[in-house]
Amino acid sequence: MNYEIEQLKLSEQIIAVAKKVAVTSGLYILLTFIILFFVYFIGILFLFDFPQDISKLENTAFVEEILASKSIELLLLNGIVGIIAHYLLSGVYGMIHQSATQPYVGLGTAYQSVFSTSGLKALNVIIAVQVSTTVLSYFLEQAGFGLVALGITVLLQLLTYFSVVAIYVHGLGVGKSISLSIAIINQKPGFLFLFIMITYFLSLIGILFFGIGIILTLPLNYIVAYCLYQHISEQLTD
Repeated sequence: MNYEIEQLKLSEQIIAVAKKVAVTSGLYILLTFIILFFVYFIGILFLFDFPQDISKLENTAFVEEILASKSIELLLLNGIVGIIAHYLLSGVYGMIHQSATQPYVGLGTAYQSVFSTSGLKALNVIIAVQVSTTVLSYFLEQAGFGLVALGITVLLQLLTYFSVVAIYVHGLGVGKSISLSIAIINQKPGFLFLFIMITYFLSLIGILFFGIGIILTLPLNYIVAYCLYQHISEQLTD
């Protein structure tokens, strides 16, 4: 599997896609964050005695005791919210993909995408990756290997970087999408890791603008991943 990154062509693709979907996808991400906030809040209410425990959160000793006694429950809650977050946000790929054939894509396009066959395939990949990283991280951290756990998490996220977008673009199955993503990453691991990290850094710059700016910059992650995958896959099919 050989491919080259033509930076000028890739930049033009990213700019063209951003003009079409950046604003709409930013709004979709905002709505997703609101949904996640309510899901997490409801989960917290189930874990704690409300309002007795909530009123004691100012006590540091009480917080440490709660975190220790409910560590498994909090881990499960964070894992579930993480899966929901990745699943709903994957709808941005659906918006981008549809923008290639439609003059306008709205929020409905994203929701249709996540509940489509491709969206359900993407959900399977997301569950597999999130569960694997959560379980491995938990046991490694319990054994005192926190840095190893972090490294494995980053590695798994990197290797499966193109899995979800491959499903939305080409309708691949779960196994094939993961295999293709690993093959692409293995071809240029150093370059792609650096490229992805720079993209994440740029997208997080929005936090500097009172936090709300991230709604405008976070779509960059999905736009870059989509365009990069398209740029590479076009060469693989030639």
